[in-house]
Amino acid sequence: MKSVQLFKDVEVTIKEVATNKSGLHKHHFFELIYVLDGSGVHNINNNHFDFSKGDVFLLTPEDAHTFQIVTPTKFCIVDFTKSFFAKSVHRQEEKMDVSDFFKRLEYIFHNHHNVKGNIIANTDRNLFKVLIYQLIKEKEKNQIFGEIILQNIVFLLLHLIARNIQESMTTFSKKQNPKSKIHEITAYIQEHIYDKELIKIENLATWFNKSPDYLNRYFKSETGNTIKDYITRYKLNLIQTRLKFSDLTISEIADEMNFTDESHLNKIFKSVFGQTAKQFKREHTMS
Repeated sequence: MKSVQLFKDVEVTIKEVATNKSGLHKHHFFELIYVLDGSGVHNINNNHFDFSKGDVFLLTPEDAHTFQIVTPTKFCIVDFTKSFFAKSVHRQEEKMDVSDFFKRLEYIFHNHHNVKGNIIANTDRNLFKVLIYQLIKEKEKNQIFGEIILQNIVFLLLHLIARNIQESMTTFSKKQNPKSKIHEITAYIQEHIYDKELIKIENLATWFNKSPDYLNRYFKSETGNTIKDYITRYKLNLIQTRLKFSDLTISEIADEMNFTDESHLNKIFKSVFGQTAKQFKREHTMS
């Protein structure tokens, strides 16, 4: 399997494909794919999805994919490395601080595989198309402040994706079990995971108008886990994302996630994953 590396923060490419010439490959960076024209089948991690004009796919690092072309196809491909989400960047055109943005988009990183195939609903397709074409135009002009404008367009695209993923999962959850409130509870926890006061069991109970004991028993009966266990595991998943895709130190991550210190984080991390955060970072950090 081919593995592709990228050495720029953001690369916008127009790619025309007439035959099935691209083999299965994976990337060490994020890739947004917009179908400008054509049709075929997109194979992502051995899952097959039909695609046509206007469809959108998001690949995260280590996803393996290839295309089977049915009619000649033109893609707009946006590749962006982890440095795109860096805490600080020093350049002539200073980019915005994206650390808070990274937090908001973690929903994508942890849930996009739960949405199958094209990830943009019909209601947002026209807006997404306008932004993609503006992105292409901005990249071709290469004018002053172009990088900042390009970055902001990509931010808008990713926020649209995040919204569509959240709405898709909410709709699916309601269809599966209309009476269940679990998705509302987990979505609230994920949204407020950095505020230790809001996700205390007594405050969660107040928000959902239940007693703490009832809410915890209900959550465990539906998921098999206590709310405390769910919060800890979700935090650890976020920490894994931080270790792989951000430039934060382990000490900074511990502070951000409301652990006592780096040692406390490492103790919990190792008890779940069998290795320290430092070992995990060394094994998984992208080049």
